[in-house]
Amino acid sequence: MNVMGFDQCDYDPSELLKEISQIVPFFAGVTWENLGANGKQWPVLKDGSDTKILHTETFKNGKGKFHYFDWKESHEIEQHGKEYPYIITTNRELEHYNAGTMTRRTRNVQILTEDVLLIHPDDAERHFITEGDMVCVESPRGKVDIKARITDEVRPGILSSTFHFPEVMLNNITSDEHDSEAMCPEYKVVAVNIRKSKGKYKDVLG
Repeated sequence: MNVMGFDQCDYDPSELLKEISQIVPFFAGVTWENLGANGKQWPVLKDGSDTKILHTETFKNGKGKFHYFDWKESHEIEQHGKEYPYIITTNRELEHYNAGTMTRRTRNVQILTEDVLLIHPDDAERHFITEGDMVCVESPRGKVDIKARITDEVRPGILSSTFHFPEVMLNNITSDEHDSEAMCPEYKVVAVNIRKSKGKYKDVLG
């Protein structure tokens, strides 16, 4: 904005919320100072009081209709699960959004600098993988090399990483499977196998 001739101060959360509150009605009472430790429950009134329970007696658009469907295994797992026994599920970290097109142009890139593969200690031990090792993650579509982070934040058999850093190109291994109703891509269930990679991170990038 400064480059375009509009004088703009450095990023400040209180100023940002003030600007949003002038445009979005249900942010009218939200200020940085009154968020406190736990924030406010939406919607927030102009006087700053929030809404503890949104629906008490009625729903604005009426009651929703629920439908039951039997659980079905993902086609991805049915087709490739035996050869590729692990599941990798993509996620996002707080500091970045998708491929980092915007967030990596901010100082957020100093906080989170690379994609890592979250892997359970049991799986890491099985494949002789230690913290910081490069891991080759292979699916029926391709393979990527990514640095390991050993953690119990994921369950055995489940791997996880983001796609914030195009240097890794994690989406090279995802599939074109999609939800039958919403047609959303099935990035959360990708059949893969893993092995300790011989390459170093700089070799992968080069």
